[in-house]
Amino acid sequence: MYIGRFVLAGLTPNGTPLLGYRVSSRSFPNRRIVQMGDRAIVLPTADAQPTDNPYVAYNCLRYHKGMAVVANGSHVDPIIEKVAAGYPLRDALALSLLAMDYEHDDYCTPRVAAGLSQGAAHLAIVTPERLCVQTVRPEAGVAMLIATYELVEPVRTRIHSESAADLARELYDLDYEQPIASVAMLMGDTPSIAVYGPAASG
Repeated sequence: MYIGRFVLAGLTPNGTPLLGYRVSSRSFPNRRIVQMGDRAIVLPTADAQPTDNPYVAYNCLRYHKGMAVVANGSHVDPIIEKVAAGYPLRDALALSLLAMDYEHDDYCTPRVAAGLSQGAAHLAIVTPERLCVQTVRPEAGVAMLIATYELVEPVRTRIHSESAADLARELYDLDYEQPIASVAMLMGDTPSIAVYGPAASG
């Protein structure tokens, strides 16, 4: 099944809070995710065809003082900026998705996001029909996933990994079509970020 890009939030089997994001694409497969400090960025690979599509490259993960957000587009930036300005994460998600709306492309692609703040996990989505931000409370070893297509309501996903690197690979290998690259973050005592994909170092 093709579900497009997806985000998830949950807990490792040992109870460490986690976030994840995977790029899945039919239209723009020549992309990678690169970690740069407190963020991860979706970028074209060196062999990608030039494009003026505004949805191809963007920050997909941002971290700020114990709070983190993953998203399928540039809305990750206003979300984390509002958090840094003192907004509760739930409000930052709602306001940013309301302001930016769904992607106005040929498919009216939803914007999705997942965030962690002070142990609370949130999933958010905006479509042509609705805006929804909800708190999720999965048990250890489970994450809640929401995607741009098909799985537009949170879905339980079993998690086996205990490191960011293993989790990034696990997300890439989930049984959904057209994986391109993935990023994972564990919010333990020392937050850790890892990326995975065939072009991750390209």
